[in-house]
Amino acid sequence: MLYKTTAIIASTLLISACSGGVGPSATISQPSSATAGAQPNSLPQSGQGNSGGVVSGDGPAAAGVEATMRYNRRDGVARAERWMGAQVEFHNGDLTGVSINCSRAGGGAVVPECQATNAEKAWLVNELSGSYAYAGGFAVEGHGTARDQDSFVTVHSGPGMNPGEAVTLPGESVDYRGQFQAGAGLTVNGTHHEGRVTGSVDLTADFASGALSADFGGSLYDETIKDYVRLDAGFEDAVIGQDGRFFNTADTTFSYNGSQAWGELDGAFYGPNAEEAAGTFGFGNASGGMTGIMLGCTEYNPSNCVAPAPRF
Repeated sequence: MLYKTTAIIASTLLISACSGGVGPSATISQPSSATAGAQPNSLPQSGQGNSGGVVSGDGPAAAGVEATMRYNRRDGVARAERWMGAQVEFHNGDLTGVSINCSRAGGGAVVPECQATNAEKAWLVNELSGSYAYAGGFAVEGHGTARDQDSFVTVHSGPGMNPGEAVTLPGESVDYRGQFQAGAGLTVNGTHHEGRVTGSVDLTADFASGALSADFGGSLYDETIKDYVRLDAGFEDAVIGQDGRFFNTADTTFSYNGSQAWGELDGAFYGPNAEEAAGTFGFGNASGGMTGIMLGCTEYNPSNCVAPAPRF
C-alpha cells in the first residue's frame, strides 16, 4: 500500500534526523508582524502554509519552509465544499520550485501518488481537517539539483474557499481539543521503536497574554513488534502573534517522553471566531523525536473536527 510505504519512509527520515538528541535549536525567526500579547483583532485568511519541521535525509529537521496550498474544485459543481484535491507549491529552501498536486481517493481507499513537478515522487502521508482548517504531511522524493534529496514536509492552511473572510481573535483564554499525527521514534527501556504515532492534543490559548500551551498523548505503532508504545509530549509558552499565527521562541519549552526537548512549531487560528487551531511541529530529544501535524477545535467531535475526509 502506498500509504503504508510512505509512512515508513517518513518515519525513517525522521529517525535519521532526530536520533541521538541531534536536532534544531528551539529558536526560530520571529515573524516581523508578530508580537507577544495578541489583542482581539481581525486578520485575513491567507491560505499560506508553513512547515514546522522538514525532515531531510541529508540533515536534521529544519523550520521555515513556506508553501501555498490551492484547492482544486470539482468541475461543474458550485458548492464550496466539493473539491477534488489540493496543489501545494513550495517557495524556499531545498524545496524551491517543487509543487505537488494531490487528489483524494475517497471511501477509505489508499490515497494515490501525487503528481510532482521538480521532484520524482510525492505522496500525501497524513491529513487532518476541520470546518475551517487543514493540516497535511507530504513525502517528497527526488528533488534538488541532483534529484537526490528526500523530504517529509508538513503544512497547514485555511480552506482557501472564501479568501475575503476574516478571523476575529478572542480576548480571553480558550481551550481546543483535537488530534495529531506524526512519524516518530522513541527509545523505551533500551529498545528503540519507530513508526507512525496518532493521538489527542489539548491546547490552551491565552489570547490576552499571547501564550499557547499544548499536551500530546498517543500511541506509536511499531511494525517490528506489532504493538503500540505510549508517547507523551508537550510545549509551553509558545507565542500567539497579533496576526493570528503561533510559533516557538527561545522562551518556549518542549517536552518529549517526559524530558526536556528541542522543538519547532508553526500554526494559525482559523474560523470566524478562531474556532480551530491547526499547525505543524517537529521536536524530540535523546530518546527520539517526532514530526507531524495537529488540529484542534473549540467544540470537538469527530464529525466537525479532524475528520478523516477533508472538505475538498
